[in-house]
Amino acid sequence: MVEELGREGWSSVVFNFRGCGLSGGDIDMRGWHDDLAEVAGKVHDLPGVDPGDIHCVAFSAGGAVAARFASREKLFKSLLLMATPDDFGDILPADPALLRDHFRGIGVIRDENFPPDLAAWHRGFLDLKASRFLPFVSPVPVGIVHGDRDETVPFAHAHRLYAAACMPKKITILQGATHQLRKDPRAIGIIRDWLRKEASW
Repeated sequence: MVEELGREGWSSVVFNFRGCGLSGGDIDMRGWHDDLAEVAGKVHDLPGVDPGDIHCVAFSAGGAVAARFASREKLFKSLLLMATPDDFGDILPADPALLRDHFRGIGVIRDENFPPDLAAWHRGFLDLKASRFLPFVSPVPVGIVHGDRDETVPFAHAHRLYAAACMPKKITILQGATHQLRKDPRAIGIIRDWLRKEASW
């Protein structure tokens, strides 16, 4: 996606939140907010970057973190949420220990002593309700993209996010798409069209 956007003249910054991919650390929603704040701040201050033309395209749980961040810090010209959950309480185990053990099993918790406070760490997920933050993102345009076959986040969450966002906003439901929208060939066209429109807004 980034390579294709680059061929069209867009500069992109891609990163993994802590605990994911090549990043160190352990998955933690409060920590993810700090990660996004660090990246967004560096991009904003980067020589040659127009600080008034920075767009955020965020996937899955990263979208919920981006909604919170964008409600507090006005660094984005637009916000595009892809397969983003509204309420983690709908999709995660109610038992914090089960969630911790699952994340250890898939390798996004690497430190055997993490989290130091299990209940507080779990609350970090439950408190991250994107629909609560989206009204405060206004007047930044918000786009919501979701697959109707999402096996991780029910597509009803997309409608809740859309209802919470203020105008201007747009929702796109992709027929047959699952949670991994990065792998859906239609996603790049949606992102490209969104950026073209919002860059001229």
